[in-house]
Amino acid sequence: MKSLNKALLAAAMFAATGAANASINNTSAATVEAYLSVYDKSQTLTFTLDLGVLMSDLIANVANDSYTLSYNLADNDMWNTFASGMDASQTKFAVAVGYGSKQMITGMVEIPKFTNLTVSANTGTAIKNHANEINGGQVADNPGATAADYAANLSSLVYDSDTPKTGQHNQFNTIFTAVSLAQANIAYGTSGDFWYYNGIQPHTLAAGKWTLAGDLLTYAPVQANVPLPAAVWMFGAGLMGMLRATRRKYAAA
Repeated sequence: MKSLNKALLAAAMFAATGAANASINNTSAATVEAYLSVYDKSQTLTFTLDLGVLMSDLIANVANDSYTLSYNLADNDMWNTFASGMDASQTKFAVAVGYGSKQMITGMVEIPKFTNLTVSANTGTAIKNHANEINGGQVADNPGATAADYAANLSSLVYDSDTPKTGQHNQFNTIFTAVSLAQANIAYGTSGDFWYYNGIQPHTLAAGKWTLAGDLLTYAPVQANVPLPAAVWMFGAGLMGMLRATRRKYAAA
């Protein structure tokens, strides 16, 4: 039944939009694209999306606090199917991109610095391999799609019980060699840090955070509360003092 529902959804999307030819680009460090993976443990269902943003752009803007991205998932039929039965309390998401010894990954906790380039490259390979698995699922869910055309940003729905290694979130258990995908998971409805890992160099915390809430995925800096200048506080205190004096005056009259 699950496979039938997916087939009907894919056919409907094909009829509405025509053939969509694209998948996550991971052919080189300059062109590799980031992807979103969302997992609902209650549904045992994964939603994936090719974000279409290059790792090179993310790296170039890692410290840029004015760099933002926004994805309205309400326009995505597969997301709407996923969200219609979603258990928000059991849903996690992750954003990842990697090639060779460079990676950018969500995570609330910084992992230890890589001890050597081989370990770092293994992480990049794991992210790239999972992108290939997602591509397989996206091609299967989008009639007319091919694995070598990167023009559009496709999505997929994959159950744990579907064909193994077609993008299942819970099968991606080796991002950081022995550290599971849980290290990259962010709770639905919250914001998560984004880390840049570059070989054996010290890790970098990006200026932006990823947030998935409602039907909107965003990447943007979280604005800190800015304290008011002392002059504003003094003005406010003086105004309150005048009001109290006025009340006392009228009370005594």
